[in-house]
Formats: sequence, C-alpha cells, structure tokens
Amino acid sequence: MSTFPQKHIDIVGIGASTLDRFIVVDHYPTGREVQQVISATADGGGPVATALAVASKYGARTVMIDSIGDDMVGRHILDDFEKYNVNTDAIQVESGANSGVATILVKQSTGERAVFFERSTATEPEFLDAHKQLIESAHILHINGRHRQLMRSAMAIAKEVGTIISLDGGAQHYDEDMKLITEDSHIVIVARDYAEKYTGTTNLEEACRIIHERGALIAGVTDGANGSYFVWPDGTSYRCEPFSQDTVVDTTGAGDSFHGAFLARLVKCVYKTMDTAQMHMNGQELLMHCNHTDLEHVAIFASAVAALNTQGIGGRTPLPSLESVLSLTGLED
Repeated sequence: MSTFPQKHIDIVGIGASTLDRFIVVDHYPTGREVQQVISATADGGGPVATALAVASKYGARTVMIDSIGDDMVGRHILDDFEKYNVNTDAIQVESGANSGVATILVKQSTGERAVFFERSTATEPEFLDAHKQLIESAHILHINGRHRQLMRSAMAIAKEVGTIISLDGGAQHYDEDMKLITEDSHIVIVARDYAEKYTGTTNLEEACRIIHERGALIAGVTDGANGSYFVWPDGTSYRCEPFSQDTVVDTTGAGDSFHGAFLARLVKCVYKTMDTAQMHMNGQELLMHCNHTDLEHVAIFASAVAALNTQGIGGRTPLPSLESVLSLTGLED
C-alpha cells in the first residue's frame, strides 16, 4: 500500500471545467422586456474545477481530469487553470468539440443567481493508466458526480491505495445513483438540498449524523449564510459559525471555494505534519487520527474563504488573499 511520503499530488479532481459568463442585473425578467446590464465579466467555473483553483491558491498541488473542446472557450479554461497553477496535463482536448459555458444572471441587490448552462460536447474522458498513476500519487480524490464511469474507476483505485475520496454534493445534484457514491466517500460535504434528499430529514445536525453513520469519516452540511455542520471521524459534532458579510455581491462559487479551502487546509494541517509513526498509515487511517482542534480550524478557514468570496463577481476572481483569511479568522498559517 502506498505511504504518504511517496505522494507528490495533494488533490486530483474529476469534474466539468467551464467558462462562467456573469451578467449583473437589477432584477430577473418576468416576461418580455429590455433591461440594461449593470456589469458583465467572465471567470473559470465548474464545482470541482473551481475547488482545485481555490486549493492551489492556498498552497495545494492539484491536477484536473476532464475533457474540453479545442474552441476559444476551451483555451480560456486552460489559461485560467494555469493562472491558479492547476496541472492540466490530464485534461483531454477534443478537436471540433465545444467546451461548457454557463451564463449567470446575478441580481445586484441580493447576489442571487440564475444559471443557464450549455453542456460541453466533448466526449467524456476514458479511464487511462495515467489517471490510475495520478490517483495513486494523490492524498485526495475530489469528485462531484460528473463523468460517472471514469469516477467509479477512480474511486476503486483510491480505495485500493488509501487515497481519500472527497465528495462535493451540490444543491439539485442528488439522484438515486449518487447514494452509493456518497456512501463510498470518506469526506462528504454537501449542500442543504442534497443533505435533505439523501437523508430524508430537514434537521441538518441529524442529517450530518446520518451521513456519518452511512460511512463518511468527515460528514458536513453547508447552509450558506447560516454556517455549516460537521461530524468528525470519532463521531463528535461541530457547528461552524458563518462569517457574516454586510453585503453580498455574488454567491457564485461560495460552495466550491468552501470545498477547495477545506481540502487545502486539511492537507496542510494534517498530511504535512505527520510524525514518523503516521508515515505508514493510509489516508483513511490518518483521518481517524485527526484531532478536533485541527479539523475545526480547517472548517473555520473554509467558512471564511467562502464568505469573503461573495464580495465580488465570479467564483475565482474575488478569492481573498491568505493574509485576509488569517486576519478574519485569527488562525495561524
């Protein structure tokens, strides 16, 4: 079994990489009308893709697995990954295919979003020996349900070699096929909507407990401005208070940035501070040995990043500096 000194990648992600186009408006149209745009911009997008960009910004070594088109959008997607130092060697570029685009209307007064998505026409990536080697070399495999066949193959390898499987369960993304995927993941942090559908309860503390009982070592439920709930590997509960902001410009990427910041901090606080006795433990065993203080600090860091990220347009461009996050939280680097 692999040991962590041999790992040279912190997070491998499997998901959709998109271009997000933002249009800030005064109000959502309810019928036929003409409305002047307040502002417009573009940013890299996709839940897993953005999580990796965030994790890289805060020091993690990341690799993205996906397939995109060779169009102008695809080139923008690759350029944005390069900006955040996300390795794109495992992204397949398909000739003649269109890359994914999301057009997002943002209501200026509240930061609420309405999303219109154009799915990529690129063929879903096949599982290759190169992917197997990446997963064997990684601390964490981060997924959200995209590229199901590839994802299942990757999860099987991760379990064999002790790589942690982290699941982002986004709102409106739960279906029955995700039940087993959720149960097979070690870190399960999901949105309220996903948690309610998966567990059958609207009590988020109870939902966290159910997620943990069904196999997650770290179970978490995020509830936007209301904060987040966790159950740690030893079964203890934790409520992470939100970092409330006076105004919210745009909530795009708040959940994705939470995941990326959580995983980056987890790698820093846990995997890179192992003592000699822990060097031969696999990822699951290391999670079981995490202390509460470290894990609480991981959640606090992620909560602060997500909150500060709502202060600008897009999921990546408004990301706060490490210094700003540490100043807000009182944590040490």
